[in-house]
Amino acid sequence: MKTKPKFLFWMNNLFLHFSLAYFIQSHLDGDFFGVIDTNSKPKIFYQNQTLVKFNKIWFFHDHIKRVQKYDADYLINFEKKYGIDLWRLAINERFFYLHNRFYKFKRHEILSILEQESKLFESVIDEIKPDYYLSYEPMFHHQKLLHEMCQVKGIKVLCICYTLDKNKYMIVENGGTLDLDKNLPLRSFTNKIPLTTKNISYDQMFQKFLTNRERTFSNKFQALKDYLIDSDSDLIDSNFMYYGRTKFKVIKDALSLEIKRKLNYSFLKKHSSLSPDLNTRFIYFPMNITEEMNLLHYAPYYTNQIEVIRCIAKSIPIDYVLYVKEHIAAGLRGWNNISYYKEIMEIPNVVLINPAFDNELLIKNSDLVITIRGSASLRALKYCKPSIIFGEQPIQIMPSIFKVTSLDSLPELIKTALKHKTDPSDYEKYEKILNEKVFEFDMFRFENNRDAMFYSGRILSNVLISNKDMIDFLNENNNVLLPVLEAHLKIMNHTTIPLK
Repeated sequence: MKTKPKFLFWMNNLFLHFSLAYFIQSHLDGDFFGVIDTNSKPKIFYQNQTLVKFNKIWFFHDHIKRVQKYDADYLINFEKKYGIDLWRLAINERFFYLHNRFYKFKRHEILSILEQESKLFESVIDEIKPDYYLSYEPMFHHQKLLHEMCQVKGIKVLCICYTLDKNKYMIVENGGTLDLDKNLPLRSFTNKIPLTTKNISYDQMFQKFLTNRERTFSNKFQALKDYLIDSDSDLIDSNFMYYGRTKFKVIKDALSLEIKRKLNYSFLKKHSSLSPDLNTRFIYFPMNITEEMNLLHYAPYYTNQIEVIRCIAKSIPIDYVLYVKEHIAAGLRGWNNISYYKEIMEIPNVVLINPAFDNELLIKNSDLVITIRGSASLRALKYCKPSIIFGEQPIQIMPSIFKVTSLDSLPELIKTALKHKTDPSDYEKYEKILNEKVFEFDMFRFENNRDAMFYSGRILSNVLISNKDMIDFLNENNNVLLPVLEAHLKIMNHTTIPLK
């Protein structure tokens, strides 16, 4: 290790890694660099701030222009060089394909953006040759692209990843597996361990987050007023995430989404089961939120949940029913369309369960849990239920977790899983494996504090931020961020980075 290591941070309007850089610099002696993905007003803060001494920063969107042409040979050679499938990232980008309600990207536009992103990230890596890349689980394709490039280049990736268990996080390179060894001998993990958040269920924690996210009429009015007053023409021209977002379209879309949210949920409440028969033989499939990284990045070939449900329904034994439950947080995206739920309900051996119904009861009374990717497989392990997963997930190291490798073999995999007897000690073993590297971080609290401190009406993110505001925010969240800081320092001190 060099005497003075180089740290590359991914930063944006979450301010998690800016906060982390602020605290790390007071403990470790190194050179600090950053790639910043932000909109116009927070950009001013990053340009003028004096809290973190960065050797150099790059504003991501300054390097992505509306270019009509692209270099196909460069992209072909890039894929060969890094082993990265660019269309996998692009088609699963919510702004490029299915989920953009404001702009339809053409093929040449996507390829031009991918080329510019790749060249930018190559130039950053080649210029500074970082020892560490610090980020959190990639939400967008460009963040995922840089993450994978750093892995290929042998740069130590320190990625804050959720373990799918309450407030527990880890710093790893691979968020899909949490760097767990598939061949890890489980016999050595036999002693039960205390669980510090044992009495707090994931559903309770998430429901609290949803409640805290609710905005008053005053909040909405303040955000709307500031949005209407402010000019955002520069964003529409310079940031591909804002293409097509005129004020009229945004306000019309917000009103339409609110109406759809009420109509969709009204249908869901009326037609989904709030009192499913728990004594019948059933297999449980909890749905994911469509526009989330669990699907887009970690299960990129299983993003069509209706098709996944159909495949499962075709594959279950004749004496079973498939219970399907919508994710309670789908309301943040306006729920799915009524036609979407009707399509699920029309499958003869499927029962659609009300999102308010208790997940724990469904898992405890099921014979098998099947999920694309999510926390349900962990809770299934807790209740000694086998489970099947479609996407990469760390819990697949446990013997009662079966991963889909081929849809053709799904019927036999389900039969095998149904016959499996889960070891009651497996849940404690898995907890102990994680607890060797896990730390507790209240991300929901951090996000709510961010919204309250900076965002207009706790909604609008394109706001001016002062050094004083940020110092107040850092002081307020010092205790929240302390476990995150300590986890990073523990890893980096093992590589003999000089302390200040």
